[in-house]
Amino acid sequence: MTRSESRSTEPRHAAAPRPHSPSSSHNRHAAPAPSHATAASTPAPASTPTTTTLVIGSETVLVTRKSIKNMYLRIRPDDGTITVSAPRRTTNAAIRDFVCAHESWIGSTRKRMTQLHRENEVAAFGHETDETLTPRELFRRKWTPERLQAARGYLQARVPEMIKRWGRVLGRTPTSVTYRAMTSRWGSCTPATGRMRLNLELAEMPEALIEYVVVHEMVHLWEPKHGAGFHNRMSAVMPDWRERARTLNSLWRYA
Repeated sequence: MTRSESRSTEPRHAAAPRPHSPSSSHNRHAAPAPSHATAASTPAPASTPTTTTLVIGSETVLVTRKSIKNMYLRIRPDDGTITVSAPRRTTNAAIRDFVCAHESWIGSTRKRMTQLHRENEVAAFGHETDETLTPRELFRRKWTPERLQAARGYLQARVPEMIKRWGRVLGRTPTSVTYRAMTSRWGSCTPATGRMRLNLELAEMPEALIEYVVVHEMVHLWEPKHGAGFHNRMSAVMPDWRERARTLNSLWRYA
């Protein structure tokens, strides 16, 4: 889930609907900003997005121009970088104004991401690995053998029970579950084989959000794509799934 599957008034993730093939589904999410700006110009015909950098104050912002109507502001989880998706003809001045207008949101989102990292690190490791890390250093941490083992153990102690419980609700369960250090999605499922894969980064998420990703992927055993059937089934079994998706999007981004 990298873009948000739910619609909101906020600039979004990767959990916006994303393409899925009938044989495989992917769970992606992005950290949305509190509001969006409408482009002053009509997007150009669809073509390859262009990515540049723009220095705004002390920040180097990654700007991707593509065929969309609104601007979207996100925070990358790996290094805390600000990213902006904008319509092709949006000027640098408009992007600067957009980022500056959301300065407060950027600061509070980074703070929430850092706090969440630390809280879930205690849950997974039993302690914070280094209380002196700055938010930027915290975002840049690599997967060490200790961290991999702790994250896998944390999920293996919780996910099987979630699958068992939700299997009684959904009527299907995955044939296997593997845990990986993914870089672009929270999870994936291959309906044809029933195999589910979950991102080890979920070990640093609240259990309600882990549960959302698990259920999201289990619903793909019935509904390979993110169409009306998927949305209806999710709403039937987990009425607050859109709220959970928005919460995940506001804390972390996978795109």
